[in-house]
Amino acid sequence: MKKYEVQIRNEVKRDIDQIKDFIVNKTSREHAERYAADLYTEIRSLAFLADSIKVSEWAIAKKFSRSKREKVLLTNNKKWSIFFHTYRDKVIIDKILASKLIVE
Repeated sequence: MKKYEVQIRNEVKRDIDQIKDFIVNKTSREHAERYAADLYTEIRSLAFLADSIKVSEWAIAKKFSRSKREKVLLTNNKKWSIFFHTYRDKVIIDKILASKLIVE
């Protein structure tokens, strides 16, 4: 099994910060921190899982693709879709979107 280095684009980090801010306004800082930590854990799992996910045929995945080989990880709670691609020994996280916004 190949292990990749996971790189998260700055835009994705900002997206996660916005998710945290939203959760803080609805619940608590502690809950928001745990939620963000869970998102980062799922993203880091791509170090081992990236090869088991096939290239997406979704038009929206192609929109975010920098490699034309974009893949999508649906989070465990099904609320977020994480768009990524592999390049050599790296998994590069390109975008995170609310899954309910994706219509194919």
